[in-house]
Amino acid sequence: MRKIVLLITIGLIAASVPFLMLSCSGGGGSIGGGGGGSSSGSSNGSVALFITDSPDEDFKQVTLTINKVQLVHMGSGASCDVLTAPVTADITDLSTVLQLVDVEPCPARSYNRIEIELDEQVVLTDLGDTTADCNLASYKDDDNKPNVLQCNGNTCSINISGAVNVLSKQNHNLALDFDLKEFEVSDFNQPFCTVTMKVSPLNASDFDQRHDDGCKEGIVGLISDLDNVLKSFTLTTEGGTFTVTYDGVTSENIDSLLDLALTDQLKVKVEAAAIDLNALTIEASSILIKVDGAVSDLDTAAKTFTLTYQTGKSVTVDYLTANVEGTLSNSSSVEVKLNAFDGVKYLATEVEVD
Repeated sequence: MRKIVLLITIGLIAASVPFLMLSCSGGGGSIGGGGGGSSSGSSNGSVALFITDSPDEDFKQVTLTINKVQLVHMGSGASCDVLTAPVTADITDLSTVLQLVDVEPCPARSYNRIEIELDEQVVLTDLGDTTADCNLASYKDDDNKPNVLQCNGNTCSINISGAVNVLSKQNHNLALDFDLKEFEVSDFNQPFCTVTMKVSPLNASDFDQRHDDGCKEGIVGLISDLDNVLKSFTLTTEGGTFTVTYDGVTSENIDSLLDLALTDQLKVKVEAAAIDLNALTIEASSILIKVDGAVSDLDTAAKTFTLTYQTGKSVTVDYLTANVEGTLSNSSSVEVKLNAFDGVKYLATEVEVD
């Protein structure tokens, strides 16, 4: 039986009852932060949803899908969806970043329950590059609290206690700990691999401390209105539309990388010291583009391959300094993260073999 460690934080900026103590780089940190800013509707606040994790020693990939996160007041039946579209993520990519996945308006009021729905299937890749599909099976509650993991069909849900106050015309901050150091994996790489999970709200949320611990904030979307002179573009995401400036990004030929993303409508991941949810602006410190495709012309000596994607489009990828997860071969299906262009080849930071 193995144990894995994962943290998912849901950031709701400035709730009166703060949650979550986490660290991006191994020290004790906390997530949270001040309010301010406006949201639509005089009786609404807004909720920003982030995900993150802490490094794990047993698995190099932990891929799961979060379908829904909802705040509920059990007495009145009032509710608010803070995640409105499914998000699939390899959580191990998020050890140094708070990933913003959604921003939603919520009626200003108190809530006392947090409901989370996930896909039953979790995909794990161990350090030996063995990948296995496992199913969420049960919820471990050491304190005998009435939080029960219920699975029906292909989804599992949990309803946990958590007092959250959403204040009018303010952004708010909520954090949940999917405590993977308490997750137990049974029968890995066997037909009936199962995962016992645990999740709970934690105290002491403070975004400033998280940043002090080395975390950046990240967001993924599609770009438009690219201006190579002003070094700016528009990023459209599930959490809203942001104006991004990238004059602080030092990657080689970043303009060419963004031209490729714009032309082929490839997903772009932007990281910054902070995302301004009031002004909807981001001063990028790093940029990656994500490309899914098939490998051919693999040269293991030169560390290059041709990546064919979409319909007949291809680029040459240099993976000399990339982190390769899985066994790379011709015809492999891969997700590649690119961060630069040397004039001939696109430079990869990570190659994940499906």
